[in-house]
Amino acid sequence: MGLRDRLGGGTQVAPVLLEDGETELAREVAAAHPGTLSSIPGELVLTSSRLFFTPVQGSRAPVVSWRFTPGKGRTRAPDALAAVRPGDPPGLLRPPTLVVTTGDGTTWELGILAGRRKANRSPDNAVARDRMVEAVRGRLA
Repeated sequence: MGLRDRLGGGTQVAPVLLEDGETELAREVAAAHPGTLSSIPGELVLTSSRLFFTPVQGSRAPVVSWRFTPGKGRTRAPDALAAVRPGDPPGLLRPPTLVVTTGDGTTWELGILAGRRKANRSPDNAVARDRMVEAVRGRLA
């Protein structure tokens, strides 16, 4: 734990409260609004029934969750996860992204990093992004 962690605004993320029978399947370092001044650092967490973006503690951003709908039918609910796909490749100022599409058609672009200290252009980030995309697609199938 470093000085920044003790002062707040460090790398601790807001906790994810799991429901009964829900298990965590994957977790990656992430950022909402990557490459912008309003970028929000956090983590993308995949569980057996939901996908979460949880910001670092001290951020005013809320925890955002999308749920998997049972069966092959999809819902138009704004909190339902409809699809996920790879987004933009890495750049100098932003990591590779994945795009989450909700039941009502809203899209969220999230940057994925293989670690908090990885450079945006590191090839490890694209591997971490692709691993998360495949894990989420496996839950949607």
